[in-house]
Parts: sequence; structure tokens; C-alpha cells
Amino acid sequence: PARELAAFDADLWWMSPPCQPFRRRGAERDVADPRCQALLALIERIRDVRPPIVALENVPGFVESVARQRLLAGLDDSGYDVHETLICPTQLGIPNRRLRYYLLARQSGWKCEEASLSHDAPFKDGDNADAIQPLRDFLDMEADPRFDVAPQLLADYSTAIDLIDADDPHAIAACFTSAYGKSPIRSGSYLEHADRIRRFTPREISRLLGFSQPFGWPPNTTDRTAWRLLGNSLAVHAVRHVLGQLLSPNR
Repeated sequence: PARELAAFDADLWWMSPPCQPFRRRGAERDVADPRCQALLALIERIRDVRPPIVALENVPGFVESVARQRLLAGLDDSGYDVHETLICPTQLGIPNRRLRYYLLARQSGWKCEEASLSHDAPFKDGDNADAIQPLRDFLDMEADPRFDVAPQLLADYSTAIDLIDADDPHAIAACFTSAYGKSPIRSGSYLEHADRIRRFTPREISRLLGFSQPFGWPPNTTDRTAWRLLGNSLAVHAVRHVLGQLLSPNR
């Protein structure tokens, strides 16, 4: 209920609703997907409570969704100024692709330099590549052998696995999803180093995502659970960049 949310007196509402209704490789059921209902309910609560700041993160497919249209309409009706952007960590010097949509809205009187949806394309191989940190800076070069990939898996998925060289100064890891460690297809990159082919460790992925180090896990957290949680999490570098709009002296 709106009364319960208002009681928190929160300065900022951050939303990362389920991405499945908007994934371009999925059914794209949008607002017809039951997993979208929580977002639709929050849009109505925003109208009632009107928190000072609202932020949202989702996959790029959200841009073309009915859910986004309803969110923008609700924010406009409630007197918010809105900034939207698409950001990939590679734009911020991080060797990991994770293109995401970000929305930042604040009560009227606050203006962003970029008022409409913008997107600076991620760095391409050989194009501004020197601006991206070397992947090696994020790696544990003596990773536990349990992360090695079984020869049979390599044989079965040799053409599907995204394999990158740890010694390549321009290497960029693909987006890590919650399926990493379970499915080798489109779930994230695999690493070739010192005659080994292995998965990225949870610690390495947490570094790429920008989590503070050392990042700790609850006791008995399995690698599979850690990969799933990281795949469902955020790129901290990008979130910091988005929220930094609020701290600009001209805002």
C-alpha cells in the first residue's frame, strides 16, 4: 500500500524489475507477463507517494516496451524530469559488455544535459581500445583447477563458447548471465590462459561488475549460486555513473 511505502520516507526508489518480459531473445510478453505486475503496481505507487528521485535499470529491450511508456506517462503526470540512457561498462573503461537501460527521474526543477534517450556505442575492438583497462587486472591468474572446463564440453560446444585470451590486452568479456556455469551458450566468456581453458571465477566477475573487494559470500555459497546471483546483479560502475548525475554542481 502507498501508506506503507510513504512511511519509509525514502529519498530514492531504485527499481530493477525482472528482465524476462523485455528480453529480445525471449517471448517479449511485456505487460502481459505476470513478472511485470510488480513494476506496474509501483508505477501507481509513484503517483501516490511521489518520492524525490526514481531510478530504474533493465535490459535494452525495455526501451521499446509498453511498460516503459506507462512508466514515462506516470512520471510525467507526477511532475518528474526524466533522463534516460543506455550504458555499457566498456564506455567506462571496464572490459566487460553489459549494455543496460537506465532511467533517472527527479521532481521538477532538475534538468539533465541529455534529456532524451541516448546511447554512446561501446568501444569496438581497435577503436579507443586503450581507454579500456586490461582484462588481466581483474583476473586471478592462479585460479583453482575446479574452474577448468571439461574437454568433452569444449568438444561439444567449441563453436558456441565465447573464448577470450587472458593475455590479449584488448580482450573484452561478454555479458555474464545467471546461466553462467550451467549453460555455455550466450551466458558469458570463457578464459584461455597458460594452456588452460576455464570459467571466470565468481570473484573475477564481481570485480568486473565493480563490487568492493574483497567481496564476501555467506558460508557454503556454491560457485553455481554465486554465478547466478552475479548474473542477476548490477554493473556498479554504470550505476555510479548514472547516480553521479544527481551530484553534478549544475543539478
